Amino acid sequence: MGLQNVLSIEPGSVLWTIVTFLVVAWLIGRFGWKPILSGLQAREDSIRKDLDTARSERDKSAALLAEYQNMMTGAKKEAAEIVQKAQESAGRIIEEARAESKQLSAQMVERAKDEIERESESAKAQLKAYVAELTVHATSRLLRKTVDFKEHEQLILDALKEEK
Repeated sequence: MGLQNVLSIEPGSVLWTIVTFLVVAWLIGRFGWKPILSGLQAREDSIRKDLDTARSERDKSAALLAEYQNMMTGAKKEAAEIVQKAQESAGRIIEEARAESKQLSAQMVERAKDEIERESESAKAQLKAYVAELTVHATSRLLRKTVDFKEHEQLILDALKEEK
C-alpha cells in the first residue's frame, strides 16, 4: 500500500510542488543568482589568470632553456678551443726543446772536437819534445859528445824540413 501512494498522482500535491519550485526559483533568481554568477566569474578569472601565468612561466623556462643550451654550446666550443691551443702550445714547446737539444748537442760535439784537437796538438808537441830529447841523448851517446839542447833542436828541425 505504501508503494501505491507514492506512485499515485494527486492534483494537490502536484500544485504545491509547482508552487514550491517557482518560489525557490524566484528566491534563487532574486537573491542567489548574482552571487553564484559572480563566484563563477571570479573562479573563471582566477583560472584564466593561472593559465596565463603558467603560459608565461613556460615561455620563460623555454627561453632560459634555449639560453642555457646556447651557453653550453659556447662553453663546449670554448673548451675545445682551449684544448686545441694547449695541444698546439705543447707541440711548439716540444719542437723548441728538440731544436734546443740538437743545438746544445751540436755545440757540445763542436767543443769536444776542439778539445780533442787541442789535446792532440799538445800531445804531438810533447811527443816531439820527448823524441827530440831522446834523440839528443842517443846522438850524444853516439857522438860521445855533449850536444846542447838548442843545437839538437836545430838539428831536428833541419831533419824534419828535409823529410817534408
